[in-house]
Amino acid sequence: MFTSKQSVTKSIAAIAALSVGIASCSGGGSGGDGGSPESGNRVFGANEANFDCDGRCPNQSLSADDVNRILRQAVAGAMSFNAPATIAVTDRVGNVLGVYQMDGAPATALITTAGADGTFMNGGQGGLVGIEAPATLAAISKAGTGAYLSSQGNAFTTRTASQIVQQNFNPGEARQAGGPLFGVQFSQLLCSDTNNLNPDFAAGLSVMPDDSFQGGLVGPRPLPLGLSADPGGLPIYKNGDVVGGIGVELNGRYSLDPVVTNFDDDTEEKVALLGLSNGFESPSDRTADKIFVLGKSLRYTDVGYEDFPPLSGPLPELEPQRIVGVPGFSGAGALRAGATFGDPSSGIARVTRGNFSAAVLVDQNGNPRFPTRAGTPQNGSELQPAEVDSLLLSSLQTAERARAAIRTPRDSQVHVSIWVVDVAGNPIGFVRTFDGPVFGIDVALQKARTALFFSSADAGATLVNAGVGQYVDAVRERLGADALTGTHAFADRSGGNLSRPFFPDGVTGNRNGPFSLPFPGTQFVTDPANTWSPFNTGLQLDLILDSLAQALFNGNIRSDCIPAASGRLRNGIQIFPGSVPLYRNGTLVGGLGISGDGIDQDDLIAFFSASRRGLDFVGASVGDPDLGFNAPREIRADQLTVQPEGVRLRYVNCPEAPFRGDNSQNVCEGL
Repeated sequence: MFTSKQSVTKSIAAIAALSVGIASCSGGGSGGDGGSPESGNRVFGANEANFDCDGRCPNQSLSADDVNRILRQAVAGAMSFNAPATIAVTDRVGNVLGVYQMDGAPATALITTAGADGTFMNGGQGGLVGIEAPATLAAISKAGTGAYLSSQGNAFTTRTASQIVQQNFNPGEARQAGGPLFGVQFSQLLCSDTNNLNPDFAAGLSVMPDDSFQGGLVGPRPLPLGLSADPGGLPIYKNGDVVGGIGVELNGRYSLDPVVTNFDDDTEEKVALLGLSNGFESPSDRTADKIFVLGKSLRYTDVGYEDFPPLSGPLPELEPQRIVGVPGFSGAGALRAGATFGDPSSGIARVTRGNFSAAVLVDQNGNPRFPTRAGTPQNGSELQPAEVDSLLLSSLQTAERARAAIRTPRDSQVHVSIWVVDVAGNPIGFVRTFDGPVFGIDVALQKARTALFFSSADAGATLVNAGVGQYVDAVRERLGADALTGTHAFADRSGGNLSRPFFPDGVTGNRNGPFSLPFPGTQFVTDPANTWSPFNTGLQLDLILDSLAQALFNGNIRSDCIPAASGRLRNGIQIFPGSVPLYRNGTLVGGLGISGDGIDQDDLIAFFSASRRGLDFVGASVGDPDLGFNAPREIRADQLTVQPEGVRLRYVNCPEAPFRGDNSQNVCEGL
């Protein structure tokens, strides 16, 4: 049975009280010069020194003094707006380097679909809506989101995230499909097996005796509320390299921006921008507003440095008692330096795979956490290490050839994370291009597992046993009684089609897809207290709601996201494109998931790399002589018609001319 909203709210309130109480503890402080901001280094607008980074610039890191300065600048900004704030700073792999809670800052933030100006997106109810979350957790998730969505090729914020996860892209535009990263907010979860919760704080330890954080900086770390769409989270840059993120929570509301046709006067963004002034700004040609998706400019912030006065006078010193401990994430009283991305101590280490510069996840001793291995024994048909390595190498090759959609300079290669899982959902191979955004590590594994799961013979029965059988009934009503019985192969694009609040996607007023909830105000609503919003997506959230509450509020931080499905969905499902199930001789043997620089590019890399053509390109003589590891054509989900609309599902969608320096078109045709 899922945890009730009332019990979740009480648990959150208890944690909020604990976090506020910790703020009164004493501890060692970090020094500062107390001087004026260095006006000679100030750049208004984004940082014009772009460093020409394309994923190969030297990696930087935040020092404890950097964290101190960023927090002091943000505190000075909050004071100038008379807006006491909770401010968090993370590094690129999600280590919390400091959380500062000013006197008078709201202790909690209400999860709501109301925007900053009070405009409601749709009045959606249920799920996480109406819950009071600790402001510390909101600030950490916002900071981590700014870091995780960004790279040397793109700078994205929580406002960018808000724009790309709603029911339409752009939000509010009628008859437009859902956001390209629809559903990504429910990733980076506490129960994810790719993310490391720092053992220093896993048992609720909150006051460190000194700066020797024994758990080190091995990431990536989970984000307590998943990826955030609440404006006020920005990436931090040094010399063109993304080194972390800042998150500001001060208005008592954890929300999103339901309207992109106007510009909000957002104090949280102003404070965050001031925190990053004097050398930590995003390079101007990497910010989201310089990147276009489907011909539409993304949004970076609604305010700029030109909209408010610069900092002046001495910066305030930080009060050590206000550097708060957040159980599970940070200690009290002291700030710390961040990891250098790519150094083994960060948990992401550089390697060479074939002729490619790549990276893998490593443990505190520098050993690969997910080395290539054989799949779970399956009557001799399990994936073998040579096959897994061939799939990874083919994916790296396809990524190197392909043109990124959300990265500058233009015509850059795609940067992604790549996972192969076996029939039990166990990771049996991982690699990533080096500069891929960190969020893709967890998301690519979600995608691989989702494609595998929905293509499995026992998918329907497993969901029924997990207590979410209503979605099984709904999908069988629309697709037929054999849905979720292994009869058909579902890519993530297929399951994503079924997870939208309107079906077909974007046709406003239509019935919801069978894995979604009805959109509020439509004739299909049967329970007004349980309708679709980005905080209540349907099956995706229902699978993890109970364990998310257990993890956050009862300390059960390693629980599976859906125990009944065991390893196959242990970090949740994903509902935007970028994965395919893997077959050999018509038998399901695993899943391949991709996440990084564009959803059509993710689809391309997964589908093309698993194909005979993609494998042949790297000289891999494995897989079926016709299909490689792709599903038989006759069972792919694009052969299914959803009733009563009479609309066929999609399987994958490849860009028309995807490769750099190559005029080939429709490269996925016939595969």
